Amino acid sequence: MRRAAFRKADAPALDNASVASASNRAARSTWEHFAVGQQRAHAPQGTREYFDQIRAYRYGYETPFIPRLFEFASLRGKRVLEIGVGHGIDGAEIARAGARYSGIDITQNHLRLAQRNFELQHLHGDFVMGDLTEVDVPGAPFDIVFSFGVLHHIAHERECLRRVRELLAPGGQLRIAVYAKYSFFNAYLVASWLARASHMPLATWQSHVAELSGIDAPVTIKVRSRAEVERVLISAGFRTVRYARRGFVQGNLPIIGRLLHPDGTTLNTLARALGWYHVFFCEAA
Repeated sequence: MRRAAFRKADAPALDNASVASASNRAARSTWEHFAVGQQRAHAPQGTREYFDQIRAYRYGYETPFIPRLFEFASLRGKRVLEIGVGHGIDGAEIARAGARYSGIDITQNHLRLAQRNFELQHLHGDFVMGDLTEVDVPGAPFDIVFSFGVLHHIAHERECLRRVRELLAPGGQLRIAVYAKYSFFNAYLVASWLARASHMPLATWQSHVAELSGIDAPVTIKVRSRAEVERVLISAGFRTVRYARRGFVQGNLPIIGRLLHPDGTTLNTLARALGWYHVFFCEAA
């Protein structure tokens, strides 16, 4: 199979808005130096063992529902764009399922690691560096635009969503997961902030704990209700066709949690009320 292609797309002459630039700089200040989830691995970075360890944690504990809930097995032959590639864990599953995969990210670090993961697995993907609102994305129109845990870190989220709408093929879907306000993990974040860090903005503490960003360099983080997210989606021209809550892990239940299946009935039932992620499947309105 072909090796993963990595190229920088051509950017238009106009710069992005200052709010977008600030958000992107904050993201790069964290993830160019510490890739999301790299603390889950102890093997040397870039080795097959390194990616296997991150994948095992992601699908074996933290977010085991992703391949099933986002229907990766049904993506054969479809054109799929992922916004925010991370280590390429989800992207590799999508490509292995037979999709025509493209990924975009604003950090060289994530793109380098995702490309390496694809190369080790002999998978093909097209990778683009840049802000979705600023660059041309080869491969459009897309049948599916997928993004897990990324849009809530983008200050200019509405503009990105409008761009997604332009990139979707007729009948295409946007499939995303974003942080939920009324969740077990956010309750922990708020409680620990009140106990230890109320001298700083809550969002700074949420970014520090959830994303491991520096106290002096938080990333954009939006922790919202379902209604708040849906208002943004509607304003960008989308309608929700499917909704779910997920993200309640074994560690949230002391002692008995480890006896439960990470993607089983009990934890998924609890996640419907207290899960860390809103999951939306959307189509153009």
